[in-house]
Amino acid sequence: MTGTQMTKKQLQDYHTHTFRCKHAQGDVEDYACFAAQHGFEVLGVSDHIPFPDGWCPEVRMELAELPAYVQAIERAQQKFPQLVILKGLECEYEDRYLSYYREELLKRWNFDYLILGQHLFYCDGELVYHWKGMRGYKELKAYTQEVIKGIESGLFAFVAHPDVFGGFYELWDQEAIACSRYILEAAEAYHIPLEINSSGFHKDKIQTRLELRNRFPLEHFWELAAHYDIQVVINSDAHQPDKLGEGWQEGVALARRYNLQMADLSYLCHKS
Repeated sequence: MTGTQMTKKQLQDYHTHTFRCKHAQGDVEDYACFAAQHGFEVLGVSDHIPFPDGWCPEVRMELAELPAYVQAIERAQQKFPQLVILKGLECEYEDRYLSYYREELLKRWNFDYLILGQHLFYCDGELVYHWKGMRGYKELKAYTQEVIKGIESGLFAFVAHPDVFGGFYELWDQEAIACSRYILEAAEAYHIPLEINSSGFHKDKIQTRLELRNRFPLEHFWELAAHYDIQVVINSDAHQPDKLGEGWQEGVALARRYNLQMADLSYLCHKS
């Protein structure tokens, strides 16, 4: 594919969640059934990662559920041979988990891919959740640093919602521009795609001092991205089966508006 060319026959979604994360509905087979009925070719299942020490258990599966999660994906692969169903996980970057990601998940469990999704991070020793209220520049900088370290690790197939800081940092100012540039420069240097997370088009908007806007996708971020040699992937981040592909047309329109190049993730399919 070149530019943002994609037809319905090429529908792909690499970012979906099952009931195991405690804030989604449906299991793998439910997503596969919807995908098969609506012309998808690739379904990536990427629930929130379980941590060996139980870090932040309220928004992810337990480690003991990992075998059942893998089995559910394998059963769906057998039941829906017309689909490419990939085995993935969405992960926060945290130094202490790198060997777990590399040795356990990618090697032992043979996951097809990991997504970098920095939903929470530490700032001055405090755990910050991106969805819990507005914060300041310190939090924005801490978020940016963790995302860049994740990009540099080479462990992740793409960065989910890199502009999610729009949910906790109100202004598009010089600080937001600088942090966005750091993320975009890292993505360009390490050739890692950035995700236009189309679920954000259907979430409640926020009123800042200057404008009414999405939490994400953050228009200003993607306008800036047009000046970098990066690639993008559009995913729905679906938390229930009938949301698969939601906002895809809006994501394509955003990518076209700024002439953003679509990433080719077909190599993940060949790994399966």
